[in-house]
Amino acid sequence: MSELSPADAALLDEAARRIVELRMAVPAMMFLESVAPMNLVTANMLHMMSPVLGIALSPALLERVALLLERRETIPDFVRRIDAAEEARRQAAAAARAR
Repeated sequence: MSELSPADAALLDEAARRIVELRMAVPAMMFLESVAPMNLVTANMLHMMSPVLGIALSPALLERVALLLERRETIPDFVRRIDAAEEARRQAAAAARAR
């Protein structure tokens, strides 16, 4: 299993943050988990869907994420990052409501 470079980790964190900002964490995680066994197909689907997904992520960011997702071990890591970003958003929202 290869490790992510700091630049790749930062890229996935940024993509996760954008997904959470758009309130798409659950659908994104479900999609990624359901297609993880077909990681190359998933990456190619992202390339094909870039016009639609470009609403959420810049084309350059989307291209780089798709290239990372070609590596099988990246998908579970990306799901964990989306989940962590969503949990941080929920905690921040709860703290804001408690004030």
